[in-house]
Amino acid sequence: MVEEKLIFKGISAFPGIVYGKVHKWIPHKRKREPRSGLEPAETRAELELFKQSLSRTEQELEALREKCQKGEKNSELAEIIESQIVFLNDPLFRAKVVERIQLNFENANLALETAVSSLYEEFQNIPDPFFRERADHLLDIGKRLEDNLGPESNKSEDLNLRLPESCILVAKEITPTEMISLDKTKIIGIATDFGGKTGHMAIIARNFGIPTVVGLKNITAHVEEDDYILLDSQKGIIHRSPSLDEVKLYGISSEIKSNPQEEPNLPLLKTTDGAELKIKVNVDSLEEVSLAEEKGADGIGLVRTEILFISYQDIKPTEEEQFDVYKQILLQMKDKTVTFRVWDIGADKMENGYEESNPFLGNRGIRYLLRHPHFFKEQLRALLRASEFGTMWIMLPMITTLSEILESKRLIQECEEELKYQGHQIHKQIPLGIMVETPACALNLPFLGKHVDFYSVGTNDLLQYLLAVERNNHTVNDLYNPWQVVFLLLLKNIAEVAKSQKKPLSICGEIGSDPMFTSVLIGMGYRDLSCALPLLKKIKKKVTECSVWKSKLLVDQVISLAAEEKYEDIETLVSQTIG
Repeated sequence: MVEEKLIFKGISAFPGIVYGKVHKWIPHKRKREPRSGLEPAETRAELELFKQSLSRTEQELEALREKCQKGEKNSELAEIIESQIVFLNDPLFRAKVVERIQLNFENANLALETAVSSLYEEFQNIPDPFFRERADHLLDIGKRLEDNLGPESNKSEDLNLRLPESCILVAKEITPTEMISLDKTKIIGIATDFGGKTGHMAIIARNFGIPTVVGLKNITAHVEEDDYILLDSQKGIIHRSPSLDEVKLYGISSEIKSNPQEEPNLPLLKTTDGAELKIKVNVDSLEEVSLAEEKGADGIGLVRTEILFISYQDIKPTEEEQFDVYKQILLQMKDKTVTFRVWDIGADKMENGYEESNPFLGNRGIRYLLRHPHFFKEQLRALLRASEFGTMWIMLPMITTLSEILESKRLIQECEEELKYQGHQIHKQIPLGIMVETPACALNLPFLGKHVDFYSVGTNDLLQYLLAVERNNHTVNDLYNPWQVVFLLLLKNIAEVAKSQKKPLSICGEIGSDPMFTSVLIGMGYRDLSCALPLLKKIKKKVTECSVWKSKLLVDQVISLAAEEKYEDIETLVSQTIG
């Protein structure tokens, strides 16, 4: 009997095509059974056990951080471990576990499991996907603490002892510290049921050039150990039991052997017919800033300021602390343009006890800032003071109305006057721009344009709001499709409006990092792309293969196919178009 061939669709986290043998990743088994109804005397022993587990776990994480810090390419991994240590030492987290042991008479395992589940749900309800996908840190810490509740002799075996050579790792999920500990030279591809493309597991996979597909929902239930599968993370697809002809047709294009740290920088590039493009990067940390300069980025198209200060969430960074960080970034970039997006946060991230039924449509971005002007002005003053040390642009998120722009400009002027009164001199004119990430903003550009200096398209939210599809909801992720004709027409219209107004225009959303979209964006008129740092060289290389006139023809063809929802034909056309 011929075995049924199945194709699974997920989300591409790092592109590449590999064919290989499956190794199913099985998480650790629980060492102790959860119990409730303890005697008061038993709770004291459980509290001591939890205390010992905290100490062991912190020692493990510190050892991992030290290991990561030894190599320059591991700086981001060290930062991941650092954020986990912050989580581990969070007094609220510890108090939740202790409270359940003392008041609910639960053993440490059950108290830990309940506390982690509760906090995980809270993180899942945060609107910003960056923070929501960092919920995997909580699960990771929970697993480590749970392992450490048992005796040392029961500790899990070395993760790499059972890892075969040249395998495709298939798992429900892989935690960040598991991913750090795994021998990446043995892994040619990764496929997971859960996860998003901005999760830390996916980030680590990208850093090591491992083709990865996440959000496959049920791949673990449909493949067995030692099965052969074709992982096509160009399209976010897994082929189970592909034919030999299909394997030959696809070819293998994994970048696992390349070392991005050793590749030479590419200069500012032009299309084949001479059009210049600026390829910038999006950054979340000071480490990424230094790498951006080192790797030859033309600037920073998006500094996510709220993520720079992730460890300050409970206390809020002071004006002076912000000033020091912004100054460092500008000095490191050596007069290349750095675009700082002001706090893009929601009320649930900075205030306790306030929840919204639909935070994506609630008090977030500029709405939150204008409702908290003192907090907003602290950041504006820090930015204005730092502007003297480089080329700064300031960008406002989640704009929907003109009044939001005008009120922001009024606060900026107020800050300038306050600083002047305090003896600070602001000599530079700082361009003020807006994120185009709501349909209201995109359609209102003809009227908003005279009040701002530049536009940057946040394609992730723009697509989400345009299609009414929550972008991380796996049940409807097939609808979250950037090839939808209405989205393409809106991108094209934004470029045409910006050109008519002679306004600088950039893309800083996810499609700016997608080589499949590079030629299409060029054809629409975009000349400034800001991408994820690991994909900088790939995007710059793609630019050198494009010509403007062919890209314009490609846009017309893509829109015609999109109108008929022929998405596979679009991807075939785009991947086969040369020049």
